[in-house]
Amino acid sequence: MGSFFSDTIARNVAVGVEEIDRERLEHAVNVANIREFIDSLPLGYNTKIGMEGNGISQGQKQRLLIARAVYKNPEFIFLDEATNALDANNEKEIMQHLRDFYKGRTVVVVAHRLSTVKDADNIIVLDKGKIVEQGNHGELTDRRGVYYKLVKNQLELGA
Repeated sequence: MGSFFSDTIARNVAVGVEEIDRERLEHAVNVANIREFIDSLPLGYNTKIGMEGNGISQGQKQRLLIARAVYKNPEFIFLDEATNALDANNEKEIMQHLRDFYKGRTVVVVAHRLSTVKDADNIIVLDKGKIVEQGNHGELTDRRGVYYKLVKNQLELGA
C-alpha cells in the first residue's frame, strides 16, 4: 500500500503539486468511487487524515490511492492487489471507471480476484512462481486449465 501523509485528503490525492487542479481532482475521486465518502465529511477535501492513513478504513485508503494514480495521469500504472479490501460493488464500479482510464496506457495488475483481471488483454497465470498459462479471459476459460479452475472456484464461493 502506498504512503499517506498527515495532511488533507486533497493533498493526499494530489501529491507533490503546488496548486491542485480541481477538475482533475474531481475526476480522480469519481474514478476511484470515493466522492460519496468525501462529500459526507464536514470538511470534505479539506479533511485531514493522519500519517499512514490513520482514521480511514483499508478500503478508503485503497480508493484514495487509486484516485492518486488517476490524478497523476501516468503512462504506466502498476496495481498490486489494489482492490482487495473493497466490497464487490465498489470494486465493480471502480473497475468500470478504470477501463476508460487504462486506454492508451500500459497497465500491470497483480490480483487474486479474477473479476479484477478478466478484461485484461493478456492474463498471465502463475503457480509457485512459474508461468503456467497465458492469454485473455476467453482463451483461458476455453482451455479449462488452471485459470478456468480458479474462475470456477471463485464463482462457486460467490467471491
